[in-house]
Amino acid sequence: MIKRILFVLVFLISIAIKAYLQTNKTADILKTHVSILTSDSLEGRGLGTAGHEKARDYIVSQFEEIGLKQFGDSYFQEFSFRLGIAWIPAKNIVGYIEGSDPSLKNEYIVIGAHYDHLGYSLNKDSKIIFPGADDNASGVSAILEIARYFAENMGATGRSLIFVAFDAEESGLRGSRYFVENCPVEITNIRLMFSLDMVGMYRADNEVRLVGISSLVNGEEIAIRQARKTGIMLSNMSSRVELRTDTAPFGEAGIPAVHVFTGMNSHYHKPGDRYDLLDYGGMSLITGYMISLVSGLSFERALVPAPSLEKFAKQFRNDSKPAMKFGFLYNTGTGYHQYKDAFFRANSVFAFSAGLFAEIPVSKIIRIQPEVLYDFNGSSIFEGKFRRHSLTIPLNIQIGTRQTQDIPIRFFVFGGGYYRYNLGGKSEEEKLDFEEEYYRNEWGYNAGVGLSVFQFTMSYTIRRALTEIAKDGTIPVFDRNQYLTIGYRF
Repeated sequence: MIKRILFVLVFLISIAIKAYLQTNKTADILKTHVSILTSDSLEGRGLGTAGHEKARDYIVSQFEEIGLKQFGDSYFQEFSFRLGIAWIPAKNIVGYIEGSDPSLKNEYIVIGAHYDHLGYSLNKDSKIIFPGADDNASGVSAILEIARYFAENMGATGRSLIFVAFDAEESGLRGSRYFVENCPVEITNIRLMFSLDMVGMYRADNEVRLVGISSLVNGEEIAIRQARKTGIMLSNMSSRVELRTDTAPFGEAGIPAVHVFTGMNSHYHKPGDRYDLLDYGGMSLITGYMISLVSGLSFERALVPAPSLEKFAKQFRNDSKPAMKFGFLYNTGTGYHQYKDAFFRANSVFAFSAGLFAEIPVSKIIRIQPEVLYDFNGSSIFEGKFRRHSLTIPLNIQIGTRQTQDIPIRFFVFGGGYYRYNLGGKSEEEKLDFEEEYYRNEWGYNAGVGLSVFQFTMSYTIRRALTEIAKDGTIPVFDRNQYLTIGYRF
């Protein structure tokens, strides 16, 4: 009996020692990754720097060593975006491991971490580097070791796993948003997403936050069950998808998305976020936990979004539709009278109008634009100058190219009708008589072409009356205008 007890104790001790040694080995590997990604030669991994390219090359070399499969002929998902007046090239790094369950392997779990950071700043003759150890060399290092485990244990995942090192997170989640909008697999087949962003300070609070785990039905229950196996402490297992990291575009698409996070305990966005300050034992514990959690989730028969997430995604889709905008516009140009049945026309005079407009989106390329304008129009006739002060209400339909944050230029054509109410005016020095001689109401049409750049609009507009100016009708007279239009959307 004593021998049996001793055997069991020795066996348990050997398992504990093996686990301890494995944890230490993983911690050392994680530390190596972080030290390389935060070295001075990588210059803080800022967009457009040589250091950013070195970080990318290192991650690709690790994907190759691990043996991750490629979508297409490379690990890169290339895109570009506008930052100010410059176009910035960027690259997500994407690889995958095929699942072992024939009925589940066409469904996917995404495990991601952004690899870009703030780069450096110049202070006189010195270069101040922002290493970004916790933010987010820690997350990149963790997903590399998670990927390594599943590559070496092919039966440990039922669903297929996609590993992504996102670019341009610090510039507005550009990489993760591009991935969702240009997903290498059918986006509806992605069942769950994890973003490991700042996972290097576990011991500071002795807990890891799983923000958004409850956006998955039974997500919290599964997470706690796996935590008991690994001895990790969890907190903040809410259903709210974190909008300040790469989980946001996935949540907005209706995909349960979890931010794995150890809190703001590091020198966030400061030069002091160095590799030697991270808790690598805690990172190893989190990496082991994520392996256990992902493995368990990958064999669940169904991964279902929580009702609160579906409500959030629906609201986001409604909110992200182009919104109605208001603005101010000014038309400056010329006007004249056209004598329809005569062989001549009047000479042109200066004309202008100014007022407010609304821009109402109907689709991505069609907009309706009503306007309310004070209008000063007229003509040079043989008696002298003919002038009217009017209230003009055009209603145009625009058809044009799409205008987005990355493509802020839009070309369009437009056309529609207008109503003009004449408030008053003079012919030479005589006041216009709208009771006996002239019509107070006028109808006509507008047409033109235009260009929008950011909030500014420039266009060329023609305005043609279809109703006559004078009541006597001896020679039908119609108003004609042409304008250069400048507008600003608030």
